[in-house]
Amino acid sequence: MGVFSPPTSTMLRLKWVSLGVALLLLVQWSTPNVDAAGDNMFGEDVVQQQQRRGSCDPQRLSSCRDYLERRREQPSERCCNELERMSPQCRCPAIQQVFDQSSEDLSMVDSHSQNAAGNQRRREERGREEAEEEMVERAQRLPNTCNVRQPPRHCDIQRHSRYSIIGSSF
Repeated sequence: MGVFSPPTSTMLRLKWVSLGVALLLLVQWSTPNVDAAGDNMFGEDVVQQQQRRGSCDPQRLSSCRDYLERRREQPSERCCNELERMSPQCRCPAIQQVFDQSSEDLSMVDSHSQNAAGNQRRREERGREEAEEEMVERAQRLPNTCNVRQPPRHCDIQRHSRYSIIGSSF
């Protein structure tokens, strides 16, 4: 044996230590990450975590539909309470979904009147567009109208046109 070769028992110890370190790393990497509260597993972001728990459920804001659809001048107390309890990360996405549902319902009513005469149909279409525009404004201002304390107090609500062409390149 040469001067620079360690004894066999030292080589054996190094192999066992290396194997032990490798196993510890493997166990560490395969263990899910859990935050201090113990409920954020697998690196979920806050919105995914709250959706899993149901706190982002737009159905919680169903009481806000009457206000968005102009059947009420002010949002109900229940609507505002649910909005206040909802996490800030979920608030605007949930309002967007409630808006989308209300907008679909408005479009369904409009589609039933397609057989009306030309002028009447145009007036109904203008009325529907005005109603939808007011719904957008109400949805955007809903957190502020309810005096929600935490931001966001204004939501960027997207109006989805039923006439949009998917995949077009104009």
